[in-house]
Amino acid sequence: MANFSYTFWAETSNFVNINFLDRLLFSNSIFLGLTKFSDSTFEKSISFRNSYFKDLLDLQDIKLLGIMNFSNAEFLKDKGINITGFAFDADGAKVLGNTGKIAKFMYLNSLEGNETVLLNFIQNFRNLEQIYDANQLEYKTQKLRQKQLSAEIITTPYPDYWRVKFIQKIGQYLLLSILLLLSQYGTNFSLLLGIGLITIGYFRVLFWLLDRWRKRYPKPIIPKIYDIVCMVSSGVSLFSIGTIEIFNSAEYPLITLFCLSLLLIPIPLSIVTLIYQKGRYHDLMESSYFLLDGSMRQLQLLIVRLPVIPEFPFFRDRYTPLVWEKRWNWLNYYDFSLNNFLKLGFNDIRLRDQHLPGLISTLVWYQWILGSLYIALLLWTLSRTIPGLNLLIYLK
Repeated sequence: MANFSYTFWAETSNFVNINFLDRLLFSNSIFLGLTKFSDSTFEKSISFRNSYFKDLLDLQDIKLLGIMNFSNAEFLKDKGINITGFAFDADGAKVLGNTGKIAKFMYLNSLEGNETVLLNFIQNFRNLEQIYDANQLEYKTQKLRQKQLSAEIITTPYPDYWRVKFIQKIGQYLLLSILLLLSQYGTNFSLLLGIGLITIGYFRVLFWLLDRWRKRYPKPIIPKIYDIVCMVSSGVSLFSIGTIEIFNSAEYPLITLFCLSLLLIPIPLSIVTLIYQKGRYHDLMESSYFLLDGSMRQLQLLIVRLPVIPEFPFFRDRYTPLVWEKRWNWLNYYDFSLNNFLKLGFNDIRLRDQHLPGLISTLVWYQWILGSLYIALLLWTLSRTIPGLNLLIYLK
């Protein structure tokens, strides 16, 4: 056994290409310079418990047969441990560290040739039920994949731009970029929650505006001051909460908000602009576009329900238009946006099927499609962040 506990290393520490047959201890030690263990083999355990690293710890191309322990170790830099080519050479090989911290300090230069390294580390942390660390490495893996795809796209010759393979790479790159920005590849529930709050609040304002502000002349159909104050104040509050969540959770919050705005602004605002430019001239002009099923008021999951009621006379008897004169009517637009986006709500509110402008139906269906994609992303993220739902912990 080699015991270097409570030691101080002022300059570069070189343990390159050494075969350690027994235990190696560096507990409670301080490393101020580069620490190199590259190309070495550890047949037994190695401990860095309570150690401090000011510079890089190079574990490139090492072979581990025992346990490597980083409990309570501190790293000054984000890129504290180079795991390029790291090999788990035995079934009992493990890397231990503080939950939620150790994976943040691990890095490698490229994905090529290191796919197995990352898979082994991810499986290592899943076996230890350190889900956050496994997700951190998964996120870093996909960022390296994004970088790799970007390099391949940039270096593609111009004549190959119209080939199917190049178009597939573009599609993969865009999809991966969206997943990384909006959910950190299914590893950040807080980020996804902030995006959901903004989206629900945004569409709720659009639905309320189109339903309540229709014309000013000759007979005005506009909301009351009370409704305007409630909608604006609640909308600003919801947007602020969502934005704070994004800034607290996202790695690049401004780029994330820009990506979200590309999904929420161009198409919906274009539809709203066209509606007000064309005007609305149809029957039932003084009745709400939204119908409420008064026979059922309870929290319900509406995954398979569509946003427009069926064109069946007897089915319409169950639904009545929203009553604009009620002071609490503005809450119904929250409920409909929640129903349409998350397929969850307290009342069954749908669009009417008679005298309904096609552009309003298009806007509702657009949110419904975004909601279906959001639910899939939400369930995927929950399955990766909640240990009880993550089967990969128990499967190798």
